[in-house]
Amino acid sequence: MPIKIAILDDHQIVIDGLRLLLKDQANLEVIAEFTHGEKLLQQIESLGIDLLITDIMMPGMDGFEVAKRVRVLLPELFIIALSMNGEGPLVDKMIHDAGVNGYLLKTADKHELLHAIQTVTEGDTYFSREIIEELQHYAVLKKQNEEIHLTAREIEIIQCIANDLSNKQIADQLFISERTVETHRKNIFRKVDIHSVVGLIDFAKKRKII
Repeated sequence: MPIKIAILDDHQIVIDGLRLLLKDQANLEVIAEFTHGEKLLQQIESLGIDLLITDIMMPGMDGFEVAKRVRVLLPELFIIALSMNGEGPLVDKMIHDAGVNGYLLKTADKHELLHAIQTVTEGDTYFSREIIEELQHYAVLKKQNEEIHLTAREIEIIQCIANDLSNKQIADQLFISERTVETHRKNIFRKVDIHSVVGLIDFAKKRKII
């Protein structure tokens, strides 16, 4: 019996390209395609598929949310993420929070895609070389960030600062006082040993905090 596949991507041309890549494979059959995650979720339990290939960065419901919900509805379904975005925080979320079985960049060739499909449907996981390298790099950054001991609230403050919000705007957005914001700012600059907003934003970008 061929492996039955559904494809989710907000670009029809990508779906058509994947169909073309897979059409000559006797052991694979694309039986459903979707450009919106909501429609996929409405039908997925009745499709009888073995594998979902999903994009991540999509308008409306993104691939992360789709994968999380699919994992609840169909825990045994194989999921491969196929995306242009291979940044560590997103990859980490897709693997650990959404439980994908594989992750490929859209720059992958036909051989790698077929190898990934075979690997995950045999019960293993597959992550491209670029994804593994990014995960390793992100793991180092996470450890370094943990050593600085930034709190979740302080990270929120940094993200607000990066968005050029004033103390009052930050206070209003986070429902805290301006004085509390100022205290957090002082603690942040002390912990990271940086003394300018430009330096803080550069630090946060390098550490994948923003």
